[in-house]
Amino acid sequence: MRGDEATAKILGFINLCVTDLDAANEQLAGGFVWENYLPDHVPFGGRYEGPEGLARYLTQLGETWEIGELAVSETLVSNDGRAFSMIGVEKDGRSLVTGRSCDMAFVWIIKIDDDGKFVSLREYNDTAAMGGTFDQPAGEG
Repeated sequence: MRGDEATAKILGFINLCVTDLDAANEQLAGGFVWENYLPDHVPFGGRYEGPEGLARYLTQLGETWEIGELAVSETLVSNDGRAFSMIGVEKDGRSLVTGRSCDMAFVWIIKIDDDGKFVSLREYNDTAAMGGTFDQPAGEG
């Protein structure tokens, strides 16, 4: 699989996560894990396991964050075609809690199984940028 094919596969999965969770769940391998560790005051950081965990993560995310444009600059593919590193910037992501937005650099590590199902997705995000959108002004919160 080439980088552009991997990018399309990953972004297609992300799109399903926010538009058709049942279809997204069909693309999960057994034991699927999504990890996105964030500052404590960001309500949706953590480790989420299986379809139930993914649903919980997406609910928490959807209640508090508006996903911006995912501008992918590069996707690297492992020699065996089962691991990817996607590098980019989420442009204009917005906290629904404060209304503040940011451009947030990211690197995501994604693994798939032999059948092309998603085994794991680990987000490494610019936590200072995202955390800043959730910061409450002094005396509030």
